[in-house]
Amino acid sequence: MFRFNFGANLRNKSYICTLITNQNYKIMAYKISDDCVACGTCIDECPVGAISEGDIYKIDPAACTDCGTCADACPVEAISPE
Repeated sequence: MFRFNFGANLRNKSYICTLITNQNYKIMAYKISDDCVACGTCIDECPVGAISEGDIYKIDPAACTDCGTCADACPVEAISPE
């Protein structure tokens, strides 16, 4: 499932580790519970625009990058990992 590519940049002697994932692998998305008060704080914080407005906001799992920024910003703690 994972393949690691270890390479060295000999000019500055720093080492680089790159994680390459299979395109079919999906990181777990966050979800918004019924505790959501639709304040809009999470929409402003999401770096990829994965959150849509409504009575209760929703996160598009296909767009969510699992960064957790929305959960950190939510004032009522209505956002959690799925």
